Amino acid sequence: MPLLVAPDATAGPISRRDLLGLAAGSAALLTLSACGSGGQAPAGATRTVDGASGPVEIPVAPQRVAATDFYTTYALLDVGFTVVATAEATVGGVLPGLQSAYDALPKVGKPQELSYEAIVAQRPDLILGTMVPGLAEDLPERLGAVAPTLLFAAGGAPGTWQERAVRAADAVGRGAEAEALRGRYEQRAREIGERHRDLLGRIRIGLVRGGPPGTALVDLPQSWSGVVLGAIGARLPAVAEGRPGASERMSYEEVGVLDDCDVLLHLADTRGGVDGNTTRMLQAPTFRALRAVRAGNLHPLPNYYVSHYGQGLAVLDELDRILTGTA
Repeated sequence: MPLLVAPDATAGPISRRDLLGLAAGSAALLTLSACGSGGQAPAGATRTVDGASGPVEIPVAPQRVAATDFYTTYALLDVGFTVVATAEATVGGVLPGLQSAYDALPKVGKPQELSYEAIVAQRPDLILGTMVPGLAEDLPERLGAVAPTLLFAAGGAPGTWQERAVRAADAVGRGAEAEALRGRYEQRAREIGERHRDLLGRIRIGLVRGGPPGTALVDLPQSWSGVVLGAIGARLPAVAEGRPGASERMSYEEVGVLDDCDVLLHLADTRGGVDGNTTRMLQAPTFRALRAVRAGNLHPLPNYYVSHYGQGLAVLDELDRILTGTA
């Protein structure tokens, strides 16, 4: 998905076809976005934005933004803004339409193992990202001496990706585009929820992935894809309903609690690949005995680790397809 351009909030919903079309037309956007949001503010104009460690004075129209995580990079590509450098993608893969844009960017290390020298070499006028757990304590201060450094607090649950995506876009002057994109996502979710309302009222849908050998992880309402299921009005298994956090770990012997699920969705990366832990879980006799599995209602969910609106829209399309084929 280079890229999801922020569409008009009053237009129709983005479909999988729309996403591919946007990707095909993104080259021009990428060229334009290399100049950030230029020309809209006097040179040197600044504003103050709250970050994880307090207020930060940042450029009103930053031109060279270095991202200290990969999901900030994706969120900005969604609204037509290309960073000058990014942290490496470490989980879930890159949305296929964004792959070429991501590959072309200089990498500055992993989110928890950033290279100070690599960031400085890009001459950023804004360093933007997340205060991830495990980040070197002195790094934000060192980076702040190079360029304004705005790191948002890591959310209490992965489902906060929506707020973070909008805040990142706003920091580079693309807040209106992000709000329009959020509106499109919410409209699409409402349409899917209405189309499948009767079915969603009768069934439960579980999100599951493999943990360390012998364990499974059932994801909760505020997980990456949990918030997308919530947006269409889906009911999760009883073991997950109303629970805070990302996931509930259980042994293979305990997965029988998922027998109230009519549909099970398991972890897959952006291209449908399944990791070793999840493959082992899928092969466990206790998992294969679950009602949804025996009924043929077990499906991979690409983009399971949703981190930006482009992925959220892709998951909505996949949910629509799965629900359409569910009796």
